[in-house]
Amino acid sequence: MTADPRYIAFTLIEAGQKPFLPLDRAIEDAAQKLDRLSQKNKGLCHAIVFGVFRHRGRIDQLICHGSKLAFDRIDPKVKTILRMGVFQLVFLDRVPDFAAIHTSIELAKPICGKKASGFINAVLRNIARSHQNVALPCSHKDLIGHLTAAFSIPPWLGKRWAARYGEKKTLALAAALMALPPLTLRVNPRKISREDLTANFERAGIKTQTTRFSPLGLQLRTSGIAIPDLPGFNAGLFQVQDEAAQLAVQLLGPRPGENILDACAGLGTKTCHMALEMDNTGCITANDTGESKAGRLAGEAGRLDIDIIHNTHVDMTRAGVNDFSFYFDRVLVDAPCTGLGVLARNPDSRWKRRSKEMMRMAALQKKILNGSANLVIPGGVLVYAVCSCEPEETTQVIQRFLDKRKDFAPDPSGFEAHLPFFCESGPKAFNKTTFPDHLDMDGFFIARMRRKK
Repeated sequence: MTADPRYIAFTLIEAGQKPFLPLDRAIEDAAQKLDRLSQKNKGLCHAIVFGVFRHRGRIDQLICHGSKLAFDRIDPKVKTILRMGVFQLVFLDRVPDFAAIHTSIELAKPICGKKASGFINAVLRNIARSHQNVALPCSHKDLIGHLTAAFSIPPWLGKRWAARYGEKKTLALAAALMALPPLTLRVNPRKISREDLTANFERAGIKTQTTRFSPLGLQLRTSGIAIPDLPGFNAGLFQVQDEAAQLAVQLLGPRPGENILDACAGLGTKTCHMALEMDNTGCITANDTGESKAGRLAGEAGRLDIDIIHNTHVDMTRAGVNDFSFYFDRVLVDAPCTGLGVLARNPDSRWKRRSKEMMRMAALQKKILNGSANLVIPGGVLVYAVCSCEPEETTQVIQRFLDKRKDFAPDPSGFEAHLPFFCESGPKAFNKTTFPDHLDMDGFFIARMRRKK
């Protein structure tokens, strides 16, 4: 069973449904099992895992249609195996119907028992015969049902977006989040130009497209090559980073020789971007409460030939000047959030988030932002960023912060200097929300402020 791609897919889907375990972390934890699979079976495993989460709304609609047992009465493990089977029947052309059904039954026997495998057999056969005749709910008559079945948008989120954006915008946003996002890279300008990296990829038969706003970005649409196998990866010629995330560092405007704090560094992609913008001179403090991430950040920095990053593990909700040796010229707060702007990349998040979680995140973001602001030198820059488009996590956090902290002010001149293409709303703009339905990048929010002298 351990070398069976469908069994591994089952374990990953089960793990990815846990509220506080991201799917990508579950996949990392299963790396040794995945490495034992052939390339073909590894591809099948990944297709099933991501496909089940991405198309779960339609899959569950078909299970309801094909099952005589009420959906909420189906055992969770049986439900997972049914979802895997339905995904293969409906969305995976290379798997014949009989194979999708047979492998689902065999998978169910040791996990759920003989009786459950008989139930799975009956439901999948019903769906194989009739799924093409099961229509999606009409968007004009049942917008929320349509959003769930067609685009895997949970009902609570569909209602929220429909009330805020209206039907047309909501449908466009939902459709964009169903599309597979491009792989976006950021060139390491200390080693190679964007033009030369593009030429390297073209010689390898990989088509690229320059990003619309970032001067360092390249998008890869259909390389079919694992990231570590891309030409130039081991030499540190580039790093994977979405364009919206690149713009957050661009807005911060790091300069050589400065002291900069990355308050919520995580795995350090933006940290490394800052170091490259600083030409690897100065000092960057990469702070994150998760100490296990520091090793991975160090590995990335080494690959990119960066040595100005130092790690700390301070709780930024309680941070003060005594926790660090000095004030910082610039501070980036890439705060933890619901991630509702990056559902295309993290399809498991669709089914984990709840509306009440947004308020919990907003409270945490306000505390982190306030603690981080204490460390900005007078006259210094503070940038707040989240991969969400929801007002509770974006504009409302900033407004509450500015109402409370009279020693900070919006920095529209700095915003215009670094992101002039986002100043269509006028010269007083100091923040921007990017939506994935029209800018070909992640849903993101960035704001620039300055501490008064």
